[in-house]
Amino acid sequence: MTDSSYNPQNLKEKLIETYQDKSLEDLEHGMEMETQYGLCYKFTTQEKLKIKIIGERKVNECILGDLKLIKGIGEAKERKLKEDGCQSIDDLRDHPVFGAAACEFLNHIEKGDSSALSDWISSQYSPSHPLNLLTSSLSGAENLLFMDIETLGLKEVPLILIGVAEASENSLTINQYLMRDLKEEKAVLDGFISHQKTADHVYVTFNGRSFDVPFIRSRMRYHGLEKRINSQHLDLLHFSRRQWKDQLPNCKLQTLEKYLFDLERYDDVPSSLVPDFYLTYLKTGNIGPLVPIIEHNREDVVTLAKILSLLHQKSDF
Repeated sequence: MTDSSYNPQNLKEKLIETYQDKSLEDLEHGMEMETQYGLCYKFTTQEKLKIKIIGERKVNECILGDLKLIKGIGEAKERKLKEDGCQSIDDLRDHPVFGAAACEFLNHIEKGDSSALSDWISSQYSPSHPLNLLTSSLSGAENLLFMDIETLGLKEVPLILIGVAEASENSLTINQYLMRDLKEEKAVLDGFISHQKTADHVYVTFNGRSFDVPFIRSRMRYHGLEKRINSQHLDLLHFSRRQWKDQLPNCKLQTLEKYLFDLERYDDVPSSLVPDFYLTYLKTGNIGPLVPIIEHNREDVVTLAKILSLLHQKSDF
């Protein structure tokens, strides 16, 4: 993250001095944004990146070839069924015991209902099973929402910033919604939720199942916002642990950046110090302490896209 001489207090003082005569309008790629709940500030940037995901044909082949997805079929039963000629779930349509469940599962496949398939796989295995990583591909890369939040604490406090990235053919578009003061949180939430346009969208986070998503839901309830966050969700922390836990010192996000992509951050603000830097901004009106928070959040969502793409290439399906 930083070299051994890094000192957050020194960084904060340097930033305050550097930005003492500047405002948010002096930063690139930002603009004031109006929502139905008032104003907030939005930064929009691009990152050249092509997300590589497994094709639909390969996904269906892998999923349908796992007979254990049907309740009542274990390793021994699957082996026996395959010896008898049932090589895929499709071959079980007319089976006297497993036919009904097989038809129900195949109906989800035919409809392309990735949310129902994810729930099914999670009930038989776990949310971090590789087949769930595959299932996310069925929605298409354009329906993945890479998301990360910065907050004033661990719970029952406002959100500072929400970053959400969306993929196109060869790039990511990153939108970040910033709360300039404590009255803009509702507008920040509204700006973020506007990206969820269909039920096919899949949120991609890092530890978001335990933190980011519950936190956002809590703040939406606090403000009386009725729109719900899609339940379909890939938490890359768990997939990363499954893939790399025996190869790396740990599976923290910035450890993955360093060892998988040869990236190290400098003058970064650790998540634990984000509240202190933001409160300094509120107290002084100096935007300097905001700058590394915005960059930290942006780098997090870009790294999520890189990790997902690499997982699709590295996982043994």
